[in-house]
Amino acid sequence: MACLLILYTYSIFNYNEVMGNLGLLNIIFIFLLASFLGGLAARILKLQPFVGYIIIGILFGSFLPKDLIEIDKLAEIGAILLLFSLGLELSLSKLQRILKVAVWGGIIQLVFSSVLFFIILLLFGFSQVLSLILAIGFSLSSTAVVVKLLSEKGDLESVHGELMVGWLLVQDLAVLPIMIFLTSLSTRGGNWFLSLALMSAKGFLIIGLVVLLGRLILPYLIHKVASFNSRELLLLLSVIFALGTAFLVNLFGFSFALGAFLAGVVISDSQEKHAVFAETRSLRDLFVALFFVTLGFSLIPSVFIKSSFLILILVLLIFLVKFLVFLLVNFTFGYYGKAAIISSLGLTQVGEFSFIIFSQANLLGLISPENASLGIAVALSSLILSPIVFKYSYTLWKRLKLAAENRPFLLKYMLSPERNKNHNLGELSGHIVVCGFGRVGKWVCKALESLGIDFVIVDYNEKAIREAKEKGIKVIYGDASDPEIIKQAQVASSKCVVIAIPDKLAQEELITHIQTISPNVKIFARAHFDEDAVRLRFLRVDKVVQPEFEAAIGIVSSVLSALGKSNPEIKSKIRNLRRSHTISEEPSF
Repeated sequence: MACLLILYTYSIFNYNEVMGNLGLLNIIFIFLLASFLGGLAARILKLQPFVGYIIIGILFGSFLPKDLIEIDKLAEIGAILLLFSLGLELSLSKLQRILKVAVWGGIIQLVFSSVLFFIILLLFGFSQVLSLILAIGFSLSSTAVVVKLLSEKGDLESVHGELMVGWLLVQDLAVLPIMIFLTSLSTRGGNWFLSLALMSAKGFLIIGLVVLLGRLILPYLIHKVASFNSRELLLLLSVIFALGTAFLVNLFGFSFALGAFLAGVVISDSQEKHAVFAETRSLRDLFVALFFVTLGFSLIPSVFIKSSFLILILVLLIFLVKFLVFLLVNFTFGYYGKAAIISSLGLTQVGEFSFIIFSQANLLGLISPENASLGIAVALSSLILSPIVFKYSYTLWKRLKLAAENRPFLLKYMLSPERNKNHNLGELSGHIVVCGFGRVGKWVCKALESLGIDFVIVDYNEKAIREAKEKGIKVIYGDASDPEIIKQAQVASSKCVVIAIPDKLAQEELITHIQTISPNVKIFARAHFDEDAVRLRFLRVDKVVQPEFEAAIGIVSSVLSALGKSNPEIKSKIRNLRRSHTISEEPSF
């Protein structure tokens, strides 16, 4: 296929006169096929698809002519749909659990990181404007990469997972003022502060207009169109809203990209969000692939070779500076130990929004194509290295904790300081220890409470602990995988321990601590996947419950009952299902 693509490309650009008016179709074919190859290579290498798109765009840009105006227009549509969908995927409701930490922590991180990067880039000899734009771009992290890594490890609901997602949402929202700032920065002559004030006033006016469109007019139109039961009309309406908002915002002097992102944000928490997202997703994926291939195509390959050492140094500095800044933010808001180390290390890469910022700055004439290429090269390199860095974050935390054992000053940052803040629960015996007061833990506690069974909750979430305290429940605030915290729950005198935390690595460490303290205590744990259940059984957990499998059992039971099967027959079938699901394989560590 690659050979066919090269031959086809050669025929187009050497026999241009034969193709005539089909030039645009040929170009689209090449770029779509390139997108497919780049995406396929990225999947094989377990990278994000857009990394493959950019790399193959760079490869094609080295031998194809750069003056393909038509594909730039299609790529601009891709950028608009990309930012529209990124705005749609924002969920402000996710910030509620850690609102204070997410908002203030996110703002502190962005400001500190930007200032430090600005100073570093000035020391490297870059101009003030270039240093400022690169610094802002480097301060952002990748929502797509981080969420993928967290979901693969089952850590989205963990403490560090919630922190990371919260800060990423704040960073995504920060793109709006950043875009306004870039537009004001591009204004030549006059008073820059006056220009910024004028752009900000226009921005507030635009936000008001888009809110009016997105919250009042669009829902009405969607309900009307939905009555025709036509997906085509709903798709057209969604695209018109995205492109129309982008056009409206552009009339006020802002970029199309800013308008599209704002349109998505406005309806991100509305009921219409899901319908719009579902209809535009396929079209978005097609044009976004074109956008990233075109982005790579427009880069200057010689920058990668000529500045390879500089790119490497900048990537290493970005990892180091962002790690330290995020660590400082964690410590400031009372997050220490594993949550602080893993969340700080997981957000060290440069995000996909940086590509938009650098390309927009280039279009506005703020930076040259060579400098835009340098910024994108640094961002791309950090994204490729990010999964490797995150993979060893847990190992780094364990080594740092081990290294700090004889250094009291460092040890307090490696372990939970909450171990000294919990009130003495008195002598406990025959109680149940519930680790995690989330969706699963709450139901377990509710059942125990209704039966009058004494129990203690261990959790790291302040809101969950506050909620439990208000109900008069015994609680211990801290990381359950910290041996000192779990000792405070008096595991040795308990009847059993229920592990309802989703963090797989924390589960395993907690089980080891429990078995060291009291080898005979019964342990019950949850696991989402079969391989996780195998690992837990290997660690001698008495009972492993898989929520998805239990849901399947419940559905099967209901279906068989609806088909008129007798209770003994249903029980027999369920018993067979459970027997066939029993896992006895050895785990692959």
